[in-house]
Amino acid sequence: MERTEALLIAELREGDETALAVLVEKYQHIVYRLAMQITQNHADADDVMQETFIKAYRSIHTFRQDAAFETWLYRIAVNEALNFVKRRDRRREYAFDASAETAMDAVERHRAEEASDPHVQAEKAELRQRVTEAVNSLSLKHRTVVHLHEFEGLTHAEIAAILNCSEGTVRSRLHYARKKLRTLLKPYVDACAEPE
Repeated sequence: MERTEALLIAELREGDETALAVLVEKYQHIVYRLAMQITQNHADADDVMQETFIKAYRSIHTFRQDAAFETWLYRIAVNEALNFVKRRDRRREYAFDASAETAMDAVERHRAEEASDPHVQAEKAELRQRVTEAVNSLSLKHRTVVHLHEFEGLTHAEIAAILNCSEGTVRSRLHYARKKLRTLLKPYVDACAEPE
C-alpha cells in the first residue's frame, strides 16, 4: 500500500529515514534538474541535491502544511543552489551539454530525434543550443526565474514563495529575461526567416 505524502511527512517528522528515502525517490529528479539549471555542473547539482534533502530532513519540523511540500522543497533547492553558486570563487563559461537539453520541451526533442531529415535534426539541435546558450547567459536570478516558470511550469505565486520575493518581482525578472532573450535570439530568428 502506497503511503500518502502527508503520512510520509508525519513519519519524517518522527525521524523515519525510510520516509525520507521514499520522498527522495519521488522528488530527486526535479530537484536535480533545478540544481543543474542553476549550477550548470553535474557534480555541483549532485551536491546541491544531496544538501537539499539533508536540509529538508533536518528542518521538516518547520514545514507548515498550509503550503505544498513540493513548493517548500523547491525553495530549499533554489536557496541551496543559489548559495552554492555564490560560494564558488570562480566564474564558469557555460557550455551546452546533454543535461541542458533536459530543460527543453520533451515533445520537441522527441520530434527532432524521430525526424528522418538530417537537415531538420541539425536545425533543431542548433535552435536548442542557441536557446540554451541564451538562457545560460542570463544573470543567475533571471535564469532561475525563467527555469522555474518556463521549464518547471510554476506560477508566479509559486515562484515568489520559493524565492521569497513578491509576485511583482517575479514578473519583472521574467519580463526582463524574456526581453533579453528576444534580443539575443533575434539575429538567429531573422537569419532563419530569410528565404534562401
